[in-house]
Amino acid sequence: MTTQNSEIPPLDVKNLTLRHHGVAGTTTIVRDVSFVLGRGEVLGIIGESGAGKSTIGNAVIGLLGTGFEQSSGTIRVNGTEIETLTASKRHALRGRIVASIFQDHTSSLDPLMTVGAQLSETISTIFPDLPRAGVRQRALELLQRVGIPDPNRRYHSYPHQLSGGQRQRIVIAIALAGSPSIIVADEPTSALDATVQKQILQVLRGLVEDTGLSLLLITHDMSVIAAIADSVLVMKDGEVIEHDVTAALLDNPQNTYTQNLLAAVPRLRLSPRIPAIGQGGSDDEAAQCDEASEADDPILVVENLSKTFGNHGLQVLFGKGSTTFALRNVNLQLRRSGVLGIVGESGSGKSTIGRILAGLETGSADKVLVNGRVCDVGSRGRGGGLLGRIQMVFQDPPSSLNPRLTVAETLMECVRFTAKTEHNRQPARVTETVERLGLSKVLLTRYPHQLSGGQKQRVCIARALLAGPEILIADEPTSALDVSVQAEILALLKEAVSERNLSMIFISHDLAVVQDICDAVCVMKDGRIEDYGASDFIFGRSDNPYTRHLINARPKIFTL
Repeated sequence: MTTQNSEIPPLDVKNLTLRHHGVAGTTTIVRDVSFVLGRGEVLGIIGESGAGKSTIGNAVIGLLGTGFEQSSGTIRVNGTEIETLTASKRHALRGRIVASIFQDHTSSLDPLMTVGAQLSETISTIFPDLPRAGVRQRALELLQRVGIPDPNRRYHSYPHQLSGGQRQRIVIAIALAGSPSIIVADEPTSALDATVQKQILQVLRGLVEDTGLSLLLITHDMSVIAAIADSVLVMKDGEVIEHDVTAALLDNPQNTYTQNLLAAVPRLRLSPRIPAIGQGGSDDEAAQCDEASEADDPILVVENLSKTFGNHGLQVLFGKGSTTFALRNVNLQLRRSGVLGIVGESGSGKSTIGRILAGLETGSADKVLVNGRVCDVGSRGRGGGLLGRIQMVFQDPPSSLNPRLTVAETLMECVRFTAKTEHNRQPARVTETVERLGLSKVLLTRYPHQLSGGQKQRVCIARALLAGPEILIADEPTSALDVSVQAEILALLKEAVSERNLSMIFISHDLAVVQDICDAVCVMKDGRIEDYGASDFIFGRSDNPYTRHLINARPKIFTL
């Protein structure tokens, strides 16, 4: 921290209370919150969904939605109370003094505008008197500052031509366009894999140290706090329950809630390394890498699975078309009652494998066997008695549930189409499954928007299990959830595997979660299998450089 006591802090929030007036009445979202963000400081605000952390961020940047009211307290930016400003002066603060970075880089960028055009538009809006050449020069400087390689070339690129990490860097560059003194970053890395997350956090930390920028970092991920925050504010139900220097809070949290948050964070357990083959390693130790790929009587066999995407239709808009290999000659096996983890960075092809096996996408393969039966991955759907044998749980519960159906209607629909249950027994079976997954029968009459994130994901798991599958594919099933809810869902999946003799493919970019639940792991890179073996081998004994790279991307505080 570089804050000096004699300075007026860039951001000073005192006794802030925010309320929302809705159809159901008035709800207090944030209650009596106070904090100071100093110059060159990173203050993290952490808490679970509904804690009020994003509402505070919106209040600071002046983007509280309809129905919200600042009922008491003050927000001072560089000593000026923003509530006393006119609408035009408050608008002028945004971009020049306070800027924001949001979670979803995809929705933050216009797909029909080049990177340069979007940066130039922002710069011209903030600095209307700057000549065109100056605008372009400023845009190129910003691209270089956030670590975009070859800024001149990327200036003319469209968002779809950039990786997820590059797109988020562009969003950061746009936020920096007006040289703000404060940036509010709301979950800026939660949509990114661990390697890219580490890079983006390094960019943000570097900007703070090089320019004296003040960063208000809002997240539900304690590892993000550990990586770059100087101090941290822990929130629960709209109130601050603990506020301390980050190192002290991580080492000795005082509040029980904070202790539980930290305890719920999955830790990577790294075994002592052994030499690789040819460097003194024994054949028995090295053979562990083959254990997963040579399972006895596997329930799933995949040989030379490939997938290509053609984007020739983009030629009309962007002047170029090509064919991209999403998967190249993937070979894997899933043992009965086993859990195979598939890990890799964004774009590695891990989700594509799951979608092809579930019949949601097509591919090509020499052979795919499900419990000894041939599975045609060249056509969508799963006929020939395979419908229901493979079920999928997706990353985003809200988008995988029909908002117009109640929980009961959603689950009954699945039972009618896939399960061999007598008609008069179907409602009872739905109720039994829901209760076994820790959901109250009361929720059966509710719609998805009336459920919490964890409840929605439990409904998705119930729907998959009601089909009576032999194989469950879980694609990032916990990445959109708070850490405590994440632990509950993982326990639920473990229980389902053991009690129902299920086999599961678990797709994730979180290595600690994969280690916790999987007995074998497949590491993907650029559509190919980079490393493959038993979980203990991958996390403790593999010498594959890419595997070690993924492991090293995780903050050391959460590695045992």
